[in-house]
This record gives sequence, C-alpha cells and structure tokens, in this order.
Amino acid sequence: MTAPDSHQRTTESFSAYLEGDLAPAERTRVEEHLATCMQCRVSLERFRRTVGRLGTLKRTAPGDFLASVQAQINRRSRGRFFGKRYLLFGRIPFEWLSLAMIVAMLVYYIVVLQTSPTGVVPGK
Repeated sequence: MTAPDSHQRTTESFSAYLEGDLAPAERTRVEEHLATCMQCRVSLERFRRTVGRLGTLKRTAPGDFLASVQAQINRRSRGRFFGKRYLLFGRIPFEWLSLAMIVAMLVYYIVVLQTSPTGVVPGK
C-alpha cells in the first residue's frame, strides 16, 4: 500500500508529467508510482481526458465583444475610461500637462536670466 502523501505528490505532478516538464528523477518516481497504484492511473486518465476536452471549448468572441467590454468599463468608471473624446487629441494625459509645466518653467527661467543684470557696472 502506498502512502497518502505519495498519492498527493503524484496527482500534483500530473500537469508537468503530461507536458514533459518533470526532471528525470521526478518523472521516474511518478511512473513507478503509477505502475503500482490503480487509483492514480485512473486519476491520470481522467485528468488527461479533462485537459483534452478543455481544448475543444475554444470559441471566437462575438463581434461586439470588445465594444461591450469597453462600454461596461466606461459605465463602471463613470466615464473616466473609453469615453468620448472631444479634444483634438482626446483627453490630455497628466504627463503632457507635467511636460508643459516643465517647459513653461524652463522658458520663464531663461527669460529671467536674459533680462537680469549680468555684471556690475563700476560707479562714477
């Protein structure tokens, strides 16, 4: 009789075993356990059939799927995402506002430097 932890360890390895991702020593351990344990062989076969059937569930999304998801996001975000864009480039991103402020500060700094006195004029 095999230990319960051996069953659990083997069943947890089914996915990697079927995909060929187990290390050789671990693969050998699983195969030795499967050779002596009818319960795990049956479980492995059920797992194999289940995974095989999952592959047949693939369906293409309906044509309006993306628009429907975007509409739900827009509704739940109260218009923050996927809303109508009224400006030339859509909503102005926060980064653009930050960049505009940095450029404005740079221009101001350059103008102030150009208009400030650059040297000391000796007195008469």
